[in-house]
Amino acid sequence: MNTARNIADEHWWGNPAMPEGMEYPYTIGDNPMTLICQFHLGEGMVYVFADLDYSFGDYDVHCGGMGEWPDYFYKVLYSPTRKNLHEHEVLYEDGTSAAPDPQAMDEPAKRGEESDVLCRPTNFGYEISRAYPDYEVLLQLDECDPLGLRFYDCGTLYFLITPEDLEARRFDDVKCVMYSF
Repeated sequence: MNTARNIADEHWWGNPAMPEGMEYPYTIGDNPMTLICQFHLGEGMVYVFADLDYSFGDYDVHCGGMGEWPDYFYKVLYSPTRKNLHEHEVLYEDGTSAAPDPQAMDEPAKRGEESDVLCRPTNFGYEISRAYPDYEVLLQLDECDPLGLRFYDCGTLYFLITPEDLEARRFDDVKCVMYSF
């Protein structure tokens, strides 16, 4: 269900609306990473990507695993502007879209999920704050039954950033951490 109305809208999944010159991130195996979401930050746009093939059921590939992921499994990009954006489509060899259908930012809440951006951790909050005391939650991504997205058993994927880096719009030291029951 395509609920994103404009390519510059905030949304989960789908294709990113990126400015000219911004490169789409790829895995070390040269596969395109999955756009998890794009959201507004001031006048700019934040793009969160990860290698989620394993979490979507391709158990023949390696994943970041439990705990902190190596930085080649994810990428967070920032554009200081939302002007002159172009949709970047990733297609399978047969020409069909490789991206899950885009969803409005409030869609997870409608389904009873806790996925959110710039939020307080809702699952594993104690573990997150204890293990990463200098970081805040940039993005929390819960499992999603309608998409077949799994993080082991009832897991959550967190993207963490320091308040100083968020204020300065620096996203090169974001941490990606998976916790599961």
